[in-house]
Amino acid sequence: MKKASLLLILTSFLGMVGKAQVDREFIRNGSFEDLNKAVNTYDQFAHATGWSNVTLATSEVFDRGASAKTVGIPDNDYGKIEPKVGDRFAGFCAWKADVRKNFDAYDQSDAFVPGWNSLSEYLKTELAEPLKDGVTYELSMHIALALNSDRTINGIGAFLGEVDLTYAHRKFLEEVPQVFMEKPLEEKGKWVEFKDTFVADGTERYLVIGMFPYGGLVWKDVTEGPDNRYAYYFIDGISLKEVAPAGE
Repeated sequence: MKKASLLLILTSFLGMVGKAQVDREFIRNGSFEDLNKAVNTYDQFAHATGWSNVTLATSEVFDRGASAKTVGIPDNDYGKIEPKVGDRFAGFCAWKADVRKNFDAYDQSDAFVPGWNSLSEYLKTELAEPLKDGVTYELSMHIALALNSDRTINGIGAFLGEVDLTYAHRKFLEEVPQVFMEKPLEEKGKWVEFKDTFVADGTERYLVIGMFPYGGLVWKDVTEGPDNRYAYYFIDGISLKEVAPAGE
């Protein structure tokens, strides 16, 4: 075989290997299609294969077989929406504006004060393999503010770390996310694609998704009718891939 032909074959092979690495998906079950147990009500996020909750606050998987009064599709307790990818999606409460009665109030303007138990739910999964030091990755996901949400908030994003985080509380996490949304979503019931890149340090083995107040917490009142005081988000189509080097 001529050297030129051998070089062409080798170049083509290396190109295919490089493309395969770039196309490799690091998120397993990113659309929550695979279940280890049927879903029929709230707080069953752990029924999605490979996923679990970070704190005591528990998230949801939405399914067509569930009731419209709980986590059904397209109608559910949080609104109405079709999946963006596949037949299921997940959901989490990013923020709950808890209040308690202010018994020292002089008038109605300060009848209530912020509650002690701020609520925020977080989704986590182990990556298919650890990330590589110095390599750029792109995380993408589809997010929708639920129709019945009366609050919206910034800081929805993802933290990738070495440790499998587990906390015995329901509060905000203090970890610094690699990627996050700087502005609150304002339109309800519509899927919005969020994606951003970051450079890995080679220790990342786990992905956590939720609301991270790092950099400042900004929320907006989008009340329509009775005020439920929460910001609830649907999520679907989560993907993490290596970014192709320049020139490829």
